[in-house]
Amino acid sequence: MTGGGTLAGILYDGAARDPAAIAVEDHDDNVTFEELIARVESTGAALRELLPILGSRVALCAGNSAGHLIAYVAILISGFVWVPLNPANGRRLNSRIVAKAKPDLVFVDRASIEQVPDTDQVRELETLKAERRPFDPTHAASDDVAAIKFTGGTSGEPKGVIQTHGNMLAVIENLQAFYQFESSDCNLAVAPLTHGSSHYVFPVLGAGGRHRFLHDHSAAAILAAMRDDTTMTFMPPTLVYKLLRTPGLSPEQFPRLRHLTYSAAPMPSDRIIEAQQAFGPCISSLYGQTEAPMTVCAVGVDEMQDPASRGTAGKPCKNTNVRVTDEMDKEVPAGTVGNIEVKGPIVMQAYFDEPEMTAATIHDDWLRTGDLGFIDESGNLTLSGRASEVIITGGFSVYPAEIENVLARVPGVRECCVYSTDDPYWGERIEAVIVSDPGSETTKAEILAFVKQELGPVRTPKALHVVDALPRNAVGKVVRRDMPGLVELLREKNDVQTV
Repeated sequence: MTGGGTLAGILYDGAARDPAAIAVEDHDDNVTFEELIARVESTGAALRELLPILGSRVALCAGNSAGHLIAYVAILISGFVWVPLNPANGRRLNSRIVAKAKPDLVFVDRASIEQVPDTDQVRELETLKAERRPFDPTHAASDDVAAIKFTGGTSGEPKGVIQTHGNMLAVIENLQAFYQFESSDCNLAVAPLTHGSSHYVFPVLGAGGRHRFLHDHSAAAILAAMRDDTTMTFMPPTLVYKLLRTPGLSPEQFPRLRHLTYSAAPMPSDRIIEAQQAFGPCISSLYGQTEAPMTVCAVGVDEMQDPASRGTAGKPCKNTNVRVTDEMDKEVPAGTVGNIEVKGPIVMQAYFDEPEMTAATIHDDWLRTGDLGFIDESGNLTLSGRASEVIITGGFSVYPAEIENVLARVPGVRECCVYSTDDPYWGERIEAVIVSDPGSETTKAEILAFVKQELGPVRTPKALHVVDALPRNAVGKVVRRDMPGLVELLREKNDVQTV
């Protein structure tokens, strides 16, 4: 994959490999590379008629589809700035994003029309068409803004992250080095294009591979597509867990699957082993954030066989440097928990309209990720949690992730989340919410006893609550701040085990 140093170059190089090959597979809209180029160019021409000023912002709210992918590609290679809006955000959050980003136009598919504000800028995505005419893609410079992407907002107000064309190209290069994309690759895109899945669009197409979209997102439909000729797919751990509930899974059912990549949250080692037993030696992971997308660190399929790497965030990707520092920004020795910082061309340009926040986050070209962790002697990064989530209890600093990692090892515990509440004795009182496996006979007392044996009394939750599902945001991340409110409802049912 060459690409001439631009997103447009990557796209056209991929199309030239075999114009008749399928580029996008949709249940009612399969598109060859030749057709893809025609539709992207027509869409780009239509955008330029509507927005003659290059650099205008174009918001896009849609579910995964061929039309969504085509509009996304057209926005970027036509010289405009992409502002993604996830339909799952809901109208309120998307309205806040639109108010902040002030896009010149907002395109929305018919299914998502209720998830965007009712403004004069809104257009239906299906109307974004034009006759085929000469079209020259914009050859963007590395520092030209490509996107303003808003963080998931798991702990507060979403922030607009400015990503440049250089950022996107660096992520693409990292992904290509990790996956070694080929023309035979079929990427099953089940995670939303408004988030991490968007980074796969250009490198897969640039290799002459294809993207497959599903309109049925049931476990049965996803597994059927994976059993077909899917070679790779990317999803949050929660979706992997959902698939694993299907009985009778075995590697022989997925002969072409070479990467089932999880991201967005860590996965306990026991769950990774369970996934390997179900799908084969194809499990891999990526660690990143909106400010440094997708490819800060990675664990490849081979490394995932090593217990020392399994469950870590892995080693830095090709275009990324990672270090762990103390509160004085001094690098700490291996094995010492500290602040995770990232440097390299994947790091965002700035926060949108937030110069003070940008200055506080980027120093000497190093991005303060807000994550805590440590690098071991072999170079693997292990995450400990968010700096803002450190719990000070009984005079000790406790990271929720260290307790969650132990809880996840308890038989019968499918998922968990640790949080704190104010307490006159402890200062902050550690509590935990868990989701149990169906039919589990492990009691709350047994779970708490296991944690106490592993971590001692200070780090043992002082209350344990069982729920059917953990509260999550639009991209599947657990929303820790919502736990106290959820637990208040549980207290009314007296569903508490104290120690």
